[in-house]
Amino acid sequence: MTGSPPPGLLPIETRDAFDGLAGARVLVVDDNRINRHLLLALLERGGITLIEQAEDGHDALVRIERFKPDLVLLDLMMPQMDGFEMCRRLRADPRWKSLPVLVQSSLNRAEDRARAFAAGATDYVTKPINAVELLARVRIHLRKRTMLRDLQQYHSCTEAELELARAMQARMLPGPDRLAELEAATGIAIHTHFAPSSELGGDFWGIDRLPDGRVAVYLVDFSGHGVGAALNTFRLDAICRQIGSTELSPAEFLAAVNRRLCGLLPCGQFATMLTGVIDPAAGLFHYASAGSTAPMMWHPGDEAPRLGDGSGLPLGLLASASYDSRLMPMPPGARLFLYSDAAIEIPIGGEDSHEVLDEYGLATLFARRLQEPDDAALLSGLLADLAATGPIDDDLTALLLTRRE
Repeated sequence: MTGSPPPGLLPIETRDAFDGLAGARVLVVDDNRINRHLLLALLERGGITLIEQAEDGHDALVRIERFKPDLVLLDLMMPQMDGFEMCRRLRADPRWKSLPVLVQSSLNRAEDRARAFAAGATDYVTKPINAVELLARVRIHLRKRTMLRDLQQYHSCTEAELELARAMQARMLPGPDRLAELEAATGIAIHTHFAPSSELGGDFWGIDRLPDGRVAVYLVDFSGHGVGAALNTFRLDAICRQIGSTELSPAEFLAAVNRRLCGLLPCGQFATMLTGVIDPAAGLFHYASAGSTAPMMWHPGDEAPRLGDGSGLPLGLLASASYDSRLMPMPPGARLFLYSDAAIEIPIGGEDSHEVLDEYGLATLFARRLQEPDDAALLSGLLADLAATGPIDDDLTALLLTRRE
């Protein structure tokens, strides 16, 4: 500490520089008792009162467990365990990866500094210590430590809120028990896949058994993904439940949903949607589309699925939009495949190509899996083929509905 100004002569602005850091905890590690006491006095004059002292590296590692410092002020040359070894052991513990370690040493060669930083030091000041410089550096690292802790707390809080939102979004989707009940009652088996591209997705789907024995199904894909898209799914799910689908045709249902959604969505946001009704008694699938992907229907004996028509104005763009009713035969044993656009927008042909898989490419992959022993194997195999085709950078939803023979 030779050459340091007496702690009592520190300028007022230096002593006040620790405002807001009075609760900071500093561990001083130095084998020289006089140096420890001088550093202690200096830190206290700077406004830090929670200070622990250690005589060497062994002592310091023991005290860290109990004291849990916000910063370590470390001498390098000590008996038993020097500062280099202590730093290495400290950084080997994941709990102390980000703990600031401010080295103060009489070693001033470039290789000594490099060795200290390689061992895990955060900063380095040379003896004789300049009191103002040391306090300034301590303050900087404690401020960073505080900001990092605040950021980690914010991240933890955000993660908890996202987990809650994910759980809420998952509860919107029909569960296995409900799908099993529906299959037992109607003969329509459903296998599903839902994978958001980020923490939250903009896709969702629903299915209901109508009183007359028909099955209503819909698939929604909002523009974008993440929190904003997920909030829109909650809005649209509430709208769909309010309107209900018992009395309306698929085209009327889409028009009613669109009118309500236009008044809620911010400018530039929209959704594509396919809604339909499976009529097992008539062997038909009645549907309407608002810019959705083309539904695929496979009949027993066919070599490939048949593509429906997904055209129509997306929801949320024009309140007066109307939609067309469409029809696809669905005989016993038929398979209906519904999917979000992530399945057909997978890039193919290399980095310089702008081609994507498209509906026909997806239908080709579907056809190759028709000989799978069951629907679950068909869907999982098709999803594996999509993953092998290229990167999927959007929410992916896939529904396979089979009319049992």
